[in-house]
Amino acid sequence: MSAACYTAREIQQRLKMSASTFKELKRTGKLPFVRELLPRVGRVARYRADLVDQWLAGLWGQPRTFTAHRRAG
Repeated sequence: MSAACYTAREIQQRLKMSASTFKELKRTGKLPFVRELLPRVGRVARYRADLVDQWLAGLWGQPRTFTAHRRAG
């Protein structure tokens, strides 16, 4: 059984990506499974664990890696 929510750090660890990559992909909408739960607990954002777990299980029908994300230049 999975947790009801993940923090940004937990998602970054599960996806094996840096904080800056996570923020950029989230900002550009390339992490469709990252849905913030509201209200926040203090300053910590929490995200729906069920959607993250479905993505990691391959249930969204798209690649689960983000190796194509590279900065130009």
